[in-house]
Amino acid sequence: MTLALAPVRGCSFQKIHVATMQAVSGAGFEGVPAMGIYDNVIPFIGQEEQKMEIETLKIMGTFRNNTVQPAPYQVSASCHRVPVLDGHTMAIWLDTRDPVEKVKEAFLRYKPPIEGLPTQPKESVHFFDEPDRPQPRLDRNRGNGMTVSVGRLREGIRFIAMGHNTIRGAAGASVLNAELISSRKYL
Repeated sequence: MTLALAPVRGCSFQKIHVATMQAVSGAGFEGVPAMGIYDNVIPFIGQEEQKMEIETLKIMGTFRNNTVQPAPYQVSASCHRVPVLDGHTMAIWLDTRDPVEKVKEAFLRYKPPIEGLPTQPKESVHFFDEPDRPQPRLDRNRGNGMTVSVGRLREGIRFIAMGHNTIRGAAGASVLNAELISSRKYL
């Protein structure tokens, strides 16, 4: 979620509401029993809501005096497991008075703070104008799975974000961190 929010950090909001629809691959190797997820949505993923609420503030926070200062937002998350193989989808609401045009422009103009890493895609965040995008099956492999897709931006500010949970998620973030450390000669 934090990469989807990166382009709009300059907008004025204090509250973030998110409802996630998380792929079965996010449950790890043990996974979800096939008959439990088939033709079903499981409206609870143990500790996931608290993790999203806490980690979002850390990731979007600042580093001062050798500590992370959490971002000044309130985050409210509701997490659901859905019968999709790969690709977490999120419906995100920001409480802001910023016009939708300003938010759209922020998405369209977004450039990541660090560029040129080997596995970093040309486009970290892709914005869709189409009303039925992003979709996991169509968009999870954009940028070799490293691009987060955003769409259905509406007044309010409400939008849908989707990313490949295993490629862009923990694995991809770890690879990008290693590439950054290497490029800066910290190793």
